[in-house]
Amino acid sequence: MYCCKVDRKEGEKLRRYLLDRGLLNREYKIRREGNFLYIPLIHPLEPILEEELRSLVSSIEFLELEDEKFQSRKDSKKNMSFRDYLLNNFKGEIEKGWISLSYDVIGSIAILQIAEEMDIDTRREIGENALKLIPSVKTVFRKKGGIEGDYRIRKLELLAGEYNTLTLYRENNYRLWVDVEKVYFSPRLGWERKRIMEMVSPRDVVVDMFCGVGPFSIACRNARKIYAIDINPYAVELLKRNIELNKVRDKIVAILEDVRNVDVSGNRVIMNLPKYSHRFIDKALDIVEDGGIIHYYTIAKDFKEGERIFESRCDYEILGRRIVKSYAPREYVIVLDVKVNKA
Repeated sequence: MYCCKVDRKEGEKLRRYLLDRGLLNREYKIRREGNFLYIPLIHPLEPILEEELRSLVSSIEFLELEDEKFQSRKDSKKNMSFRDYLLNNFKGEIEKGWISLSYDVIGSIAILQIAEEMDIDTRREIGENALKLIPSVKTVFRKKGGIEGDYRIRKLELLAGEYNTLTLYRENNYRLWVDVEKVYFSPRLGWERKRIMEMVSPRDVVVDMFCGVGPFSIACRNARKIYAIDINPYAVELLKRNIELNKVRDKIVAILEDVRNVDVSGNRVIMNLPKYSHRFIDKALDIVEDGGIIHYYTIAKDFKEGERIFESRCDYEILGRRIVKSYAPREYVIVLDVKVNKA
């Protein structure tokens, strides 16, 4: 069993971090020994991920211990989890990569990752079991492909339950209306949105360049003003509903437009468009005020690769580096907190 050893005072922070990134082995309980916790991992971590965790907590060790040292959750639960169901019935398909143990739950909707190689009847059987075994879920979809187009949406296949794509999602003490068929939304960024939320001050003017339904914008509600911009009209309509829902009408300005055509400025700029953010870096540098911060999300093999885009463009200082999640083998969605000095 691969695990990490950490002081119990920092255990919950680390557990949430690992859970959000799909690294926590939820089949086993966390083991406590004295003042330390041993947190089980699904696999050994690559060096860049170990470095990331070392920056998160004051002290951490990475170990390999005998399985017997950890108590299986199956021993303490009468009911089978959806993960248990998949492992018990589709181990071969999981090993082939046809079925992922990771899935998203957005409000009352679960979205699974199952390859086209699985026949439709089996996909629907899996969906029906997800409906039974995942708490509070009323609709189960399958991802049919990657994120596409300017609106950043993906095609979905209904596997079980009622055909409903609109749901109410809760995180970080705010609520969001999300339509999983018409807008991009990732519940796995909840920890990252909380991190940004805790950095925002009442003096800040935030520009959320690709806001979607507004999760980052609403997370920044402590700021003096937030400009929330998106090109997707469905996203902006839901953004307006979410502004009313969370009572932040006096803080957030919703703008339906390509951000390249918008004339705004602020001291904190959020660029949550990892696959294409590099195409908008000049606009972000135009928006950010002298001494302001750009939260730059991109896909890279390491932090240095992500940083290169700033080297020939401005005088800058890296205030923070984090891995947000895995993207592909040896590729990650990373975030750089970049202070831009114009003067």
